[in-house]
Amino acid sequence: MLKKQSKKNQAYYRIKSLIGDTQFVNSHHISENSLAGRLKMSRTPVREALQQLEMEGFIKIIPNKGIVVLETSVNEFRQIYDMRIAIEEFVLRELTGKLSEEQLAILEDIIEEQGKCIESEETTRFLSLDRQFHEALFRFYDNPMIIDYMSNLRDRLYSLNYKMLQSKENKKLFLSEHRKILEALRKKDVIEAMRNMDIHLKGGKTRLM
Repeated sequence: MLKKQSKKNQAYYRIKSLIGDTQFVNSHHISENSLAGRLKMSRTPVREALQQLEMEGFIKIIPNKGIVVLETSVNEFRQIYDMRIAIEEFVLRELTGKLSEEQLAILEDIIEEQGKCIESEETTRFLSLDRQFHEALFRFYDNPMIIDYMSNLRDRLYSLNYKMLQSKENKKLFLSEHRKILEALRKKDVIEAMRNMDIHLKGGKTRLM
């Protein structure tokens, strides 16, 4: 039986999801009290969650003033993408030739849903599916530490990725690159799979820069 998530963890993940919200980021009145009220939780788990988020570099707590959501610096942005490239290409290399038809079908379904989002201009949904595509690979590799670590890295880039994917052309490009990665996985071609992932990640890095 799974353990029930602690109040602190509930607060942590709910606040973390708010950090990707533009209205939340631009608010001038973020405080422990206002967050506790918004989440309908007591102040203790909210305070503990905020302390953890501050240690991880997502926010800064300013005494008697409130909470500031920190922007990703250019140097940090480069470091995050360097880590993504190193880890995701390693995972892809290990998975190529080992995925089941069911796992390949999961990736195909995600790509199909992404295609629908382009015409309907659903940026939030498209970005969520982009994340699902990459996280599916981590799940298939079955390394919980990589899953958690990469989730935190992507959280740091959420607002930047959202702005970039407002462009329909960028959505089409991401979709095309995902398709090429999947095609290489189907062919069990590790060199092509890694080359396409490298193009995808380095291209995303360049577009965001």
